Amino acid sequence: SVNSATWRLTVDGLVERPLALTYEQLKALPAVTQYLTLECISNEVGGDLMGNALWTGVPLGQLLRDAGVKSGVRKVVLHAADDYSDSITPDKALEPGTILAYEMNGVPLPDTHGHPARLLVPGIYGMKNVKWLTRIELVGYDYQGYWQQREWSDSAVINTMSRIGAPVEWREYGAGEIAYVGGVAFAGDRGIAEVEVSTDGGKTWAP
Repeated sequence: SVNSATWRLTVDGLVERPLALTYEQLKALPAVTQYLTLECISNEVGGDLMGNALWTGVPLGQLLRDAGVKSGVRKVVLHAADDYSDSITPDKALEPGTILAYEMNGVPLPDTHGHPARLLVPGIYGMKNVKWLTRIELVGYDYQGYWQQREWSDSAVINTMSRIGAPVEWREYGAGEIAYVGGVAFAGDRGIAEVEVSTDGGKTWAP
């Protein structure tokens, strides 16, 4: 639980003009609002470790441009109030959809989602969407975070996944009886072109 009244966000490292922002200063910057789905890298096939929300925040690229990025930056390191850290590439940091969010579904971020501010990066797993941000550090080396030091993916690109949500429970359907099938197909920021379903264990497929 972080006190937003005393919280500060610093942007430093390989920058021309280090920044230190209060919560109110962050919220006063030009903001964007966008939907984004988060998925845990531990999500199994058909799993429910994912969710969607409407987020409001400041584009990370704008903060980096305000700070003036020096040459030679290899990673943008995100430090959290609980001493967790991870990093993303400069290219990923500058993508328009990468934001420092301070609102979720129209209200301030809950503590469990990283109040006062968290990172949101389209297309990569949740472990790199760092919560409870306190510092953004630009470094000239290949920074490896907590999970990367334990041989988890550094790029962490979301794999294409699908999940059947209806029918919820297994039962047999009689001949001619209609069975409604629905669910989720997700591929991060790549999008989904089409969805097919099989009713014979994968021998044949239909749109």
